[in-house]
Amino acid sequence: MEQIELIVDQYSAVWIGGAFVLLVALVLFQGRPQARDFIALGVVIAGLAAAWLLLHPRQTSLLGDAKKVQSMIGAGVPVLLEFQSPFCIHCTQMKPVVDRLENELGERLRVIRLNAQDEIGRNLAPVYMLEYTPTFVLFDSQGNELLRQTGDLDTERVKDLIEE
Repeated sequence: MEQIELIVDQYSAVWIGGAFVLLVALVLFQGRPQARDFIALGVVIAGLAAAWLLLHPRQTSLLGDAKKVQSMIGAGVPVLLEFQSPFCIHCTQMKPVVDRLENELGERLRVIRLNAQDEIGRNLAPVYMLEYTPTFVLFDSQGNELLRQTGDLDTERVKDLIEE
């Protein structure tokens, strides 16, 4: 497991996409390349770029600074704080899960997504003891930490804790 952690990091999606484009280019350009080969490679690159733009996690837009984020925690509504990275494959996989949870719980849960590489994320990472992305920290309405998970988020447990 240690070896995998060294290989897979927040830039893994970029490296895998680049390797895929290189592999496609090698296959297409065996022999003398034709216009259709360049078009096919362009379509692959455009498809990967579109997928990344649609799927990569984004930081919550309402954030101004680290103090504002901290003031939202314990402000009467439970908060799910998500530290993620836009190039982290697992963060990308968890985005629809978190989106679905946010839609299901609506006003009963505020989801704050922080890019661990942006200034706010870097400022809050030591405060909330961030080690890996994605990391999820659930706070109750008074700001008490109820749950901390790295990797997969147990949405049923989050729902149960919110309901209590």
